Amino acid sequence: MDSRVRLSDVAKRAEVGVGTVSRVLNHSAKVSAATRDKVLATIAELGYVPNEVARSLAANRTRLVAAIIPVIGYTQHAEILQGMADVLHKHDMMLMIGASGYSDQVELQAVKSFLARRPDAIYITGVRHTDAVRSILHQSGIPVVEGSNLTDSPIDAVVGYSNFDASVDLTRLLIARGYRRVWHVTVTKDFNDRIDDRLAGFRWVTSTGTEVEADVIRCENSFDGGAEAVRLALASNINVEALTFATDVMAVGGLLECQRRGINVPEQLAIAGFDDLPIAASTNPSLTTVKVDRVGLGRRAAEIIVNRLQGNHTYSQIVDVGFQVVERDSTRRPLRLSPKRCGFQTLLTF
Repeated sequence: MDSRVRLSDVAKRAEVGVGTVSRVLNHSAKVSAATRDKVLATIAELGYVPNEVARSLAANRTRLVAAIIPVIGYTQHAEILQGMADVLHKHDMMLMIGASGYSDQVELQAVKSFLARRPDAIYITGVRHTDAVRSILHQSGIPVVEGSNLTDSPIDAVVGYSNFDASVDLTRLLIARGYRRVWHVTVTKDFNDRIDDRLAGFRWVTSTGTEVEADVIRCENSFDGGAEAVRLALASNINVEALTFATDVMAVGGLLECQRRGINVPEQLAIAGFDDLPIAASTNPSLTTVKVDRVGLGRRAAEIIVNRLQGNHTYSQIVDVGFQVVERDSTRRPLRLSPKRCGFQTLLTF
C-alpha cells in the first residue's frame, strides 16, 4: 500500500484547494501570508515531500547540477564543490556528485548516468576527455563547464588556471634561489592533464637555456610515495639539491622522510609542492607551493551555469582564475637572480 503523503492530503488538512498548495510550493505571490503559513505548517506536520520529477517534467528543469570529480576525499575538489554550492544554493539549485577515480571508462559511465537523470548542467574536472565523453556532452544541449585547467578548445566553457605556467614559475623560483640539480616528482604516466602539464612545465624550463641537471621520479600520489622519492633521490649518484613535487601530498611525505633521516630542509635538500593544502603552511619547515583560489574557481563555474540557464550567453568561454607561487621555508635561501630576470612573480611569505 502506498502510504506517501500527497498534495491532496495537504490541501485537505489545511482546508484549502490543491491549487493553493501548489502556489505556495512555487512561491507565488498570489497567496496571503496567513494562508501560506498555514500550508507550510501543514506540510511540515505531515512530512510532505513534493514530487520533483513531475515538477521538473512540467518545467523542463530539474534544478540539479551534476559535478564529476576524480575522487571524493581530496581537499582541492571539495573546495571547488563548496564554491559551486555557495552560488547554486542561492538560486535554489543542488549538486549531484560523482567520482571518476581517474578512469576514462568510469567518467563516461558517470556522464551517461547523470544525463539520464536530466541535470540542468554538468561540471567536469579537467580538460582531457575521451572522444566519447566530449561527443555526449557536446550533444547534451546543456551547459558544460570543465575545471581546474585551461584549454583553447573547451567542450562548452572552462574555468581554471594554467598548470603548465604554474610549474614554470615554481621551477624558475628554485633556479633563482641557486638550485642547479633539480628533480621533479610526479605520478604514474598519463595520470591526468593537470599532473602532466606540471611535468611539461618543469621540463620546458630545465631544457631551455638553463644550466640545470634535471630528472624525473615517478611514484604514488601519497605520503609513502613522497618518502620513496626522497629515498630514490638520495640513492642516486647526483647530489640532488631540490625536489619539486606534483602534489602537496607527496611533498609532505618527502618532508617527513627528510626528518626521519636527519636531512636539513632546505640546507641539504629543498622541497616544493603544488596545491597549497591546509597542511602546507603548518609543516616544519613550511612548504613552498602553488596556491589557487579553488573556492573562487567553483563560484565562477557555477555563475557561468546560472547565467546560461537564465539565458545570458555573454560570459567568457575561457576563464583564467590565475595562481600564486607561495614561497615558504622549505626552499628559501638568498636569491641569486632577481624574480624579474627569471620571468615570474612569486608571493613571498614570512
